[in-house]
Amino acid sequence: MPTPRLIATFPAERLHPLSVGGRPAIESFPQIAAHLRRARSPDHADLFAEPVPDRDRGVVDWYAAREGEVGPLDSLPPEARVAAEAELDRLVADIEAEAAALQASAAESDRLLGQAIATALRVPDRSFVLTLAGRPVLVGWAHEENGRSIGPEALRRPIERAPGRMPILFPAVPDRRALWRRVWLALGLVFAALLLLLLLFLWRDPWRWFALPAPACLPDPRGLVALEERRQWEDRAIGLRKELMRLARQVGEARLACPPIPAAALPPRAEPPQPNQDAERARREGAREGHTQIILAWDDVNDLDLAIVCPDGTRLYFENRRGCGAELDVDMNVAGGTRPISRTPVETVTWAAEPPPGSYRIEVTHYGRNPGGPQSSPFRVTIRRPGEPDRVLRGEAGAGQTVVVGTVRLP
Repeated sequence: MPTPRLIATFPAERLHPLSVGGRPAIESFPQIAAHLRRARSPDHADLFAEPVPDRDRGVVDWYAAREGEVGPLDSLPPEARVAAEAELDRLVADIEAEAAALQASAAESDRLLGQAIATALRVPDRSFVLTLAGRPVLVGWAHEENGRSIGPEALRRPIERAPGRMPILFPAVPDRRALWRRVWLALGLVFAALLLLLLLFLWRDPWRWFALPAPACLPDPRGLVALEERRQWEDRAIGLRKELMRLARQVGEARLACPPIPAAALPPRAEPPQPNQDAERARREGAREGHTQIILAWDDVNDLDLAIVCPDGTRLYFENRRGCGAELDVDMNVAGGTRPISRTPVETVTWAAEPPPGSYRIEVTHYGRNPGGPQSSPFRVTIRRPGEPDRVLRGEAGAGQTVVVGTVRLP
């Protein structure tokens, strides 16, 4: 598998991400690439560069797993440009048809994935269509710039049209009826303006011609008696609050005058170590044990996938099970897979020896909702290292969602 290489970088404040289902569409890149690779071909998946946001630098880097010269499609020589545009037309038409088929599905996860694929076909303008080794690749996809983006209809080659006949224009003949209509329209506007001024005059009444005298308000004697009783009760409540404050201060002074009673020192009670149930579950499903182990566990029948992004950019997941010295050896709840659907599923990534030093990003993807499964699945990610206590991270993933659990630095 070729190593992804950086082909473009854009400041995060320049581009505005487009969202699907309440989250940015670029977060669905693993699902989009995996589905297009299965449903169409690797060429369809490679049309989209992989986005990697870097919040520390305030940019979004775009990677592609292909060698060759990088440049804008519109700057290619005529012959190479015609071939690249033909390939772009074919890939965009196939991906657009696949997105429409998914959006017509009865499954909610398929419809969300179809919307994400359709949104991925939008770029700010044609300058975001690059070529890598003569093949088209999109960067900045699912983004807009200054509120503007273009879709598949603008990505395809423009249709050349033969020039038509120039129409013969004759001088306009004045229409007397239209002139009278304009006169009546002007009179109607003048009448409406006069009516509006009259209504404004009646509303504001600058000379107070229509003002009514202010009503006289006479106090009710019963109300005066009630006000006096209320004042007396308020005075009584103030006196009671003062008395309570005096008593509280007296109790506090008496408490300070008494010496404190020393508490008997009890030895700390040692708690017996609790076994890691997720590690026992992984061992029961046949997972290998090694130097370092990352375990994903959840408690329903949905299909969740564990992915590790290594320091060198390698993505370790169900389609690439080996990389950076580790192996994904247990993958459960795959619809139509060799293992039966379980309500106590688990997935593991194991390093037999010390992992290469660097930062490892841990991601969990809700790949599919199996029959009887909930809309979202809570999960646990356990990081096991020799000589260290188990570190457990928790989260929840909805249908079609990829959750970045965190970044761990090894060793």
